[in-house]
Amino acid sequence: METSTLLLVAAICALWMSITCGCIAIYLLLSRQGWTFAPSGANTSKRATAPTPDAPILLSKEHASWEVKVLFKSPSPALNERLSLALASLDAVYEPSAKAYKVAGDSSRTPIQIENVNASGQLPSLTESSVELPPIKGVSIKITKSNQMLAPSKLQLAKLVTLSKKLARLGGTVVDAAQQPITKAGFQAVIAGNAKV
Repeated sequence: METSTLLLVAAICALWMSITCGCIAIYLLLSRQGWTFAPSGANTSKRATAPTPDAPILLSKEHASWEVKVLFKSPSPALNERLSLALASLDAVYEPSAKAYKVAGDSSRTPIQIENVNASGQLPSLTESSVELPPIKGVSIKITKSNQMLAPSKLQLAKLVTLSKKLARLGGTVVDAAQQPITKAGFQAVIAGNAKV
């Protein structure tokens, strides 16, 4: 290869690299992120989300999960039947090993689980004979923490709110981990990621 050809190839490569680096620099300046590089694992969100006064407490320390509970006002075998239909319409799948229902969400890392609100947390399969079962007093809808640093996405939190509202229409009240009723502002705080954890 001649020296003039080699110099021409080197000049083209240098020009390509400088244009690429210039485009990246302009993009970073225009996106207002500047040249700051956060260390790996650092929180890079620009705004700090502070809980609002109406924000519910979602983190249950005893179960290591984000949860809301739906407490039914008048448990009955008829309510068990309506709960069975509601869970079927939500595409909830009963898992006999966990004795709970799992709802397929947008994230398989943090599935939504529906359990009985009583101390054991075991919810019987309502699809077989829900009339013969004892009346269910309430359900706990939770996203179990699978990792210390892993928080549920806003889509999962919005699905948690949607599920709790649908199940509350059966005749119940939605409460947080501290047993306080959740208001409309509280639901908005959950969806926005401003709930107390």
